[in-house]
Amino acid sequence: GPSGVNQLGGLFLNGRPLPTCKRQRIIALAASGARSSDISRSLKVSNGCVSKILGRYYRTGAVGPKAAGGSKPRRATPAVVARIARLKLEQPELFAWEIRRQLHAEGICSSSGTLSVSSINRVLRTLPSDLRLAAEPRDPRPRVSPPAAPPVPQPPQGPGSSGRRLPPGPGRRSRSRTVFSRQQAEALEEEFRRGQYPDTATRESLAAATQLPDSTIRVWFSNRRAKWRRESKQQLEAGGAGDSPG
Repeated sequence: GPSGVNQLGGLFLNGRPLPTCKRQRIIALAASGARSSDISRSLKVSNGCVSKILGRYYRTGAVGPKAAGGSKPRRATPAVVARIARLKLEQPELFAWEIRRQLHAEGICSSSGTLSVSSINRVLRTLPSDLRLAAEPRDPRPRVSPPAAPPVPQPPQGPGSSGRRLPPGPGRRSRSRTVFSRQQAEALEEEFRRGQYPDTATRESLAAATQLPDSTIRVWFSNRRAKWRRESKQQLEAGGAGDSPG
C-alpha cells in the first residue's frame, strides 16, 4: 500500500515511480491546455514531478518511467577484481578502505569511478579461498611458456651489502626475511613520515634510491603501517589508564 502522503495530500510509494495511468492523465491534461500547477493540484502530484514527466515526454515521447538499473558502468571489472585479490594476497592485513585508497593512488580507478568500501568488501567476500587464482586476470588464449633464459651472474656481495635475504635455518620458516641497511631503513622511514601510502611514482623513486624491488617496498610499508597502528593503540590505552583514578 501507500507509504506516504505528499504536501498536496496525494498518496505515493516510497522509491517507486508514478503509475503509468497517472502519467498518461498528466499528459492528457497538458494537451488540453492545463498548466503544470493546475495539473499538480488536480492530481495531487508535486509540480516538480509533473514538469519532469512532461519535459521527458516532449523530448523523447516516452510516457513510462526510465528502466531501473543498467545505466551505470560496471566498476568491479575483472582487472580491478584481480588487483584487489593481488593486494590482499601480498598484504592480508589490508582493510577495504586501504585497498580503495591504493586503487585510487595507482590510477586503476578514477576519482568518480573508484569502488566504494562496501563494494570492495563484497568483492573480497566473493573471492576464492586461493587468492592466487583471482589475482591473475584470465586469458582465453593458450599460454606458451617462454624459453628459459640463462642465469645472470651476480656480483659478489660483501658484509656491508644491503637488502640481503636470510636463508631459512633450523626452526625458521621457509619464508626468508629481508635485512635492510641503515641507509635503506632511513630512506623508507623518511618517506613513511611524508605519507603512509606511497603512489607508483614514489615507490619507483624509492626503488631507485634503495635498490629494493617494488614488492619489498610494498611489504615494508604494510608492516610499518601495522606497527604504527599498534603503537598508536598502545599510546591511547596508556593515556586512558593514566587518566583513571588511582
